[in-house]
Amino acid sequence: MNYKKIKKEEFEKLKKLFPDNEEIWQKYRKQRLEQFDKKEIDVFVIEDNNEIIGEITINYINHNLQTETILGKRVYLEAFRIDKNYQGKGLGQKLLNYVIDNLIQDGYTEFTIGVEKTNDIAKHIYFKLGFIEAIDKGHGDEFDPSDYILYLKKIDCYYNIKKLIKETNIGNKIITVDKVTGGLSHRMYKVVTDKGIYAVKELNPNVMKRKQAYSNFLFAEKVTDIAKMNGISAIGTNKINGKVIEEIDNNYFMIFDWKDGKILKNEEITEEHCKIIGKILAKIHNIDFSDIEDEKRKQINVEEFDWNKYLKVAECQNTTFATLLKDNISLLYELNKKANDGQIYAKTHLVISHTDLDRKNVIWQENIPFIIDWEASGYINPTIELIQVAWYWSDGDIGNLNYDKFKIIVEEYKKYYKGNIDKNIDKLIYADIYSGLAWVNYNLQRALCIECKCDKEEIELAENEIKCSIEEIIYNESQMKQMIKLLK
Repeated sequence: MNYKKIKKEEFEKLKKLFPDNEEIWQKYRKQRLEQFDKKEIDVFVIEDNNEIIGEITINYINHNLQTETILGKRVYLEAFRIDKNYQGKGLGQKLLNYVIDNLIQDGYTEFTIGVEKTNDIAKHIYFKLGFIEAIDKGHGDEFDPSDYILYLKKIDCYYNIKKLIKETNIGNKIITVDKVTGGLSHRMYKVVTDKGIYAVKELNPNVMKRKQAYSNFLFAEKVTDIAKMNGISAIGTNKINGKVIEEIDNNYFMIFDWKDGKILKNEEITEEHCKIIGKILAKIHNIDFSDIEDEKRKQINVEEFDWNKYLKVAECQNTTFATLLKDNISLLYELNKKANDGQIYAKTHLVISHTDLDRKNVIWQENIPFIIDWEASGYINPTIELIQVAWYWSDGDIGNLNYDKFKIIVEEYKKYYKGNIDKNIDKLIYADIYSGLAWVNYNLQRALCIECKCDKEEIELAENEIKCSIEEIIYNESQMKQMIKLLK
């Protein structure tokens, strides 16, 4: 089976699904082709051996009721037909889910559909698929003159989280749902129910499409559990019925107990905080993770990013970061090569660790830290992670590295780490830049909608990350000689 959006030229193929009346078909065809020309509709279909066996028409403009659509937000679904020889196999539900997934990627979050008042079977199916709110009544046109009820399905945090709470039994009713500052890839909500307070993470759908995404989250939770058993104040997900991730209507969520505390601003980080972080990193590196060792995960990323390709697209789209990218393209290629060489050397000594221990991933209750967001857990060279962490916690702003704090973290780490800091700092310090380059690469794909479709909020976030990350990479490179002295 193949699911796709058809072109106007393919519309004639839908005739076999239409009621057997040539005169009505010609009127219907004329109307639909005019709507195609005005970009008022799209048609999604199922194909079997190049024959169309099912269809749904998407209306972007109101026709019968003012409640059918909202420009850029809500669409109306109609002409939902499946060839009678293929009915009863769940294909209609699969087509509907395919259509909604595509529309979500284009920024639509509300969907309406008309159901005849007396069609209880159809009502049951649509209720099951999330069309639960009756918002209007209408009467069909000459092609389908029945009275109908207009039902609405919403894809937003409240509706999904409401269903999540019910299915996981962490509350009978929601008191409040508030979006809070979370990671840069996913969305986080503070959810208060009649049973407790939770942090709910809505996982980025583009991330979840990756082949290894689910197994990476499972691995990260194993790391978190072992870290907790070894005295690290690690916050892991609530495993409900043994599940790490909950799926609601093709959306993925993780649930955590809410932890009151504070994420420090750069200017609030003291030397005492730096001592604590240096000690924690050493303790994590000392942990025996041999029970979950995975040779497949020891692959160190080495990639030559195609910066010129991104520059061409950025200039074509007239983005706000095109000039910054152009001005630094030679440096990006140079650092990419050195970072790759460093990465190859770094793989000679690897440990399992958090790998993203910056200030946003530590919640403080006074001077007691709780480590969150272990999702990036994996193999890393310990000296590289020391460089990263010392940088994270001693860089007040780009261009304002606090060498005293950097040194405190390094010295405190040395006190507690049972291994040795690698002497070949020159190579490893360039290897550290690789993660920054990979982050720029990822955000260029998001901002330019390459390989994934992102909503407006995500694109703006990605654009900001591109600017900040390139500026930070430039500054990091200028400080390398001084950092090498502090690490030796």
